[in-house]
Amino acid sequence: MPKNNIREIRVALVHLGCARNLIDSENILGRLGEEGFALTGDVAVADVGILNTCSFIGPAREESESAIRDLLERKKSGTMRAVIVAGCLPEKFRDEIVGRFPEVDAFLGLS
Repeated sequence: MPKNNIREIRVALVHLGCARNLIDSENILGRLGEEGFALTGDVAVADVGILNTCSFIGPAREESESAIRDLLERKKSGTMRAVIVAGCLPEKFRDEIVGRFPEVDAFLGLS
């Protein structure tokens, strides 16, 4: 996609989890900003939602899966074009999570 079109794509990142995850989220946002994407803190106006997940303990995994469902509802309603899930959850449970959420556009692990 040409860079001039990238500026029209609004991206929101939802961060869940630990301090390490926060650093990863900041790195993701920094890179997206450098590439020219329009960053927003408001998921309601985002074209793309990125969820940086945690799965260290059971409640964190449940929170991550709930947040995935919320973003997918936005995609299903047409208010969001793409959902990307990053972080610990797809790293540790890729096969299971891909099977449970086939509507997600991309899964990104930690490496």
